[in-house]
Amino acid sequence: MRLQKNIIIFRTDRLGDFIIHSRPILELKKKFPNSNIILVCSELNKKIIDNYDFIDRTIVYDKSFSFLKKIKIFFYIINKIYFLSLVLDGKKFSYFCNIFIKSKHKLGIVYKYYLNFFNFKIKCLKPSRFYNYFFFNKYEIFTSRRFLLKSENLSQKYIDLLSQFNLGITNKDAYIFPNDSKKILNQFNKLCIKFNIKKYILIHFDEKWLDVKDIEKDLIHNLIQFQKKSKLNLILTGYNNNFEYFRTLKNFFYYFDFKSFTFLNKKFNNKKIMIIDNLDIFMFEKFLSKSIINISCHSGFLAQVCGANQSNVIDIINRKDEVWYSCWKPTNTFHRFVYKSNNKKLSLKFIFNNIFKVLKKKL
Repeated sequence: MRLQKNIIIFRTDRLGDFIIHSRPILELKKKFPNSNIILVCSELNKKIIDNYDFIDRTIVYDKSFSFLKKIKIFFYIINKIYFLSLVLDGKKFSYFCNIFIKSKHKLGIVYKYYLNFFNFKIKCLKPSRFYNYFFFNKYEIFTSRRFLLKSENLSQKYIDLLSQFNLGITNKDAYIFPNDSKKILNQFNKLCIKFNIKKYILIHFDEKWLDVKDIEKDLIHNLIQFQKKSKLNLILTGYNNNFEYFRTLKNFFYYFDFKSFTFLNKKFNNKKIMIIDNLDIFMFEKFLSKSIINISCHSGFLAQVCGANQSNVIDIINRKDEVWYSCWKPTNTFHRFVYKSNNKKLSLKFIFNNIFKVLKKKL
């Protein structure tokens, strides 16, 4: 009988981040079908990870846990013998566990930054060179945001990190999102019939819209004009979005709350623009996958999910952030940047005009 290979992966951060390296993890499972893949994750990304059939177990860790609870998790983790330890989240707890883990292979992502010392720029690594030499068999370096000068594709970093296992994949391969549920598909189809949804553009609203110029004053007008120019329905989405600009939208447009499954505003007659609020992550993915194009101010979850279902994205960003966000951009789908600032904030009219230009080229 072949011994089971334990593989532990540390990914204790945001909701969409696991999706970026979901493909190489799946291919690891295919390569080693007898493996037991354990994910140390946050409570937030556990919502997704528990639905992947190639993940065998999740361990939730949060820095807010009590010291005693952290100790219990630590000893639970190091009490096994592993084939592979994979540190991908850059967190102190993950690096610390990796020191004591007994594993044939120890791989990780290391962060590069610079310190100025008497006008000399000194390259530094987190964790240190000492740590990397003794506690990693192999690592890939990713430049920290403040010091990044050119794009470093994260998907490729993960593929390169695991190259010794000959997984046979490229960064053009689709990410994996666990959403083949017939129940979700049936519910989506019922909503489309209920609201007569056919061809549509999805626009997702969150806190990153707050720094858009005149967001509260001009958003409604620009959405109406954009819908008329595109001649497509607009689906507006949010999740627990209680900002003033979004509350204004909810009082103006046809508004359906998915969480309570009720209409909270039906008074506006223009059903070509409607809000479907508080979709769960699996229904949200289904709406993204069927949209002609998805627009957001770089919602990380939206961008990574579109790398799984290969749907189209327009990312509204500050120009100064383009290199950084390029690192997170899936390379297997249509994904374009539109700027909300370029040395100074740009008007909503200018932003939506540029969105329409990108849309015309795609259509």
